Amino acid sequence: MSARLNGNEDFVSAETEKDIEILNGALGGEYFGISAYDAAIGTGFLNDGVRDVAKKFQGDHQKHARKIRELIIELGGEPVESKTWEDYAAEYPPPPLTDQVDILRYAASLERSGASATVISIGELRTPAAVMLAASIAGVEAMHWSALLGALGEDPVPVSFISTATE
Repeated sequence: MSARLNGNEDFVSAETEKDIEILNGALGGEYFGISAYDAAIGTGFLNDGVRDVAKKFQGDHQKHARKIRELIIELGGEPVESKTWEDYAAEYPPPPLTDQVDILRYAASLERSGASATVISIGELRTPAAVMLAASIAGVEAMHWSALLGALGEDPVPVSFISTATE
């Protein structure tokens, strides 16, 4: 995929094109998170307090998606589009979600994955604005993961480093 800068024939550098690819992956992840929280809220399994937190976290993902989308366009790329929950669930089947605890565990696993993927992207991104945005988002994803673990009565800070390794 070649990205154009501001719609003209000047192609962006390979480095910027790689950043656009990484950012589009992150944008897809944010869209997945938005959709997953929407599905969780719609189950009727969440009590009022948990539902309010889910809506807050969903709002954070919406803000992340908006900023990532804006940066992709600014860099000369074309942002990916969101999918439906059904599309995401078919591609990444969730575990059985039969109650609030199942939903909290699933949300915690998604937030951990989001934090890990974002941390990895920081090492791969080259555009300063993309690095700063990813670093900012990684912190929020980690806070979401921590809050969800706390709601489950688990250690809210179970690792000293965010990584892709299971610990």
